[in-house]
Amino acid sequence: MRSVLHTVRDWLSPAEMADLSAQLPVLVRGIYFEGWNPAVPAHERTKRDFIISVRNSFGYDEEIDFDVAISAVFKLLDRHISHGEIVQVRNSMKKSLRKLWPVD
Repeated sequence: MRSVLHTVRDWLSPAEMADLSAQLPVLVRGIYFEGWNPAVPAHERTKRDFIISVRNSFGYDEEIDFDVAISAVFKLLDRHISHGEIVQVRNSMKKSLRKLWPVD
C-alpha cells in the first residue's frame, strides 16, 4: 500500500494531492505523507513508469502482479474517499493508468 500511495502522491499536482489526503483515514494519511518532500515537483508518468516506480519502491519480486496490487490499493481507497474526489484524481491521470482504477 505504501508504495502505491507514495507513487500516487508524487504523481499528482500539489492541489490534487492535498484534496486526496484530506479524505484519507488518519493512519493512511500518515503513510501517504511519509517521506514527502514538497520541494520535489510532481511529474507526469506513463502507466509503465507508474508501475516501475511502485515496483522499485516495493522491491522487485517476480511473483507479484503489480497491476493487481495497484488495483487492490485503488479499491481500498474507493471505500474511504468520496466518488467525486476519486473522479478528480482519475481525471488527472493518463488514460492508460486510469484502467488500473476503474470507477463504478
